[in-house]
Amino acid sequence: MLSLCVLVGASFQLAAQDNKPRRPLPKPPTGSRGFEQGNRDASSRLIAAGATRGPLKPIAPAEGLAYDARPFFAWAPSPGAASYHFTLRSGAESAAAIVYETDVRNAAQLSYPADAPALTPGQLYSWRVSTAGLLERRQGPIATFFVLAGEDAAQVRAALQKAALTAPKTAADRLAQARIFEEYGVWYDALRIATELVTNNPDDADAKAYHSSLIQKLQEETQKETSQNSSGLPLWQKLKPLLTKGDEAGARALIKQQPEATPRALYREL
Repeated sequence: MLSLCVLVGASFQLAAQDNKPRRPLPKPPTGSRGFEQGNRDASSRLIAAGATRGPLKPIAPAEGLAYDARPFFAWAPSPGAASYHFTLRSGAESAAAIVYETDVRNAAQLSYPADAPALTPGQLYSWRVSTAGLLERRQGPIATFFVLAGEDAAQVRAALQKAALTAPKTAADRLAQARIFEEYGVWYDALRIATELVTNNPDDADAKAYHSSLIQKLQEETQKETSQNSSGLPLWQKLKPLLTKGDEAGARALIKQQPEATPRALYREL
């Protein structure tokens, strides 16, 4: 079978042609932003964001990154639901082994608990939420993510150290830290910090504006990925059958068609 490391090496050579962070989230458009809603707390703002995505949908990229091994998860509330069942699996398949599961009551978000099984850097994980109705159990779509490892984690760590933000003490420092995570496409940490800031101080205008901009960028990135990927499958799922049959030329051609998605898509072990 075609060696994955060969393809990963080729893809990262493309990304390494400059020193810019890999796969940054797109910048927000100029003018007013639809998700900026004046005096709303973090929970209400996540609900507003979820309304644009549909019930139970993760408020996260389909393929995300986390720096902290205790990620923050949020999803679109389901009308009338008093509780949700959260499931985290090792791998992207619906039958993959369950790493952690729990019921979440009266909230549409979860911080991965300190007493839950530790997550392995570089390992692919997937998560989804469901709710039990009177007649049927409703399940949300699956989102996947990695905890950064190796060179990628070192690159983000170096950026935090350079900015003296490895241990931020003020709200302004934490906001600056979130922006660094955003620059490197590390969605889970950026959203966690923004949500905590708005929850702790609902009157923090800078934190509210930043939180809203993150949600706006997520919507834009989701729309962009959907338009670029008409089949609805992430790049790694398209590559898998090509790798299985040893079609190196086909795999390389597919990578070249989506150069921006390659570093994050090939971060996993196929």
